[in-house]
Amino acid sequence: IRRKRFTEKLRDSVQSSMEMAVMDQLTGLHNRRYLDTRMAQLFNESALRARALSLLVLDVDHFKAVNDGWGHDAGDEVLREFADRVRACTRGIDLVARMGGEEVVVVLPETPLRAAEAVAERIRRRVEDELFAVRRGAQHLPVTVSIGVASRRAGDASPVEMMKRADEAVYRAKAAGRN
Repeated sequence: IRRKRFTEKLRDSVQSSMEMAVMDQLTGLHNRRYLDTRMAQLFNESALRARALSLLVLDVDHFKAVNDGWGHDAGDEVLREFADRVRACTRGIDLVARMGGEEVVVVLPETPLRAAEAVAERIRRRVEDELFAVRRGAQHLPVTVSIGVASRRAGDASPVEMMKRADEAVYRAKAAGRN
């Protein structure tokens, strides 16, 4: 019995370690390490099968002001709720990962640009339409998100090129007034 319990504890520990290696502990989204590996696989599959692949880069607007004005605990609450809202707007086959800070990437397999833009708009509205509870629900904050969208092009050699286009689109969205 002792050996069985030890084996079960060891198995649980290994499983937990594997999850920690690919998951962001704050948001429950995949982490950057997993994103890089899986996005490369999805990109190669898309190119091989001549199927659409799109990605979204999401950046919470004025997130520094949330941390500075309300504290890092409130910022963490916003990030957790933000991750939940993004997950609610995506499919099971989509890859949702936290890049770092307040940036999230969504990889959309078999999704052309127009459909990816529709997903981005759905996420944008979901974030904007309902206030974010902070301080355990005692306060509520308006939050918006700027989103860059890009799709794989025939000449793209790697997912880095798609990511760069999506990043540039985020900067344009922020320069045009955010949200």
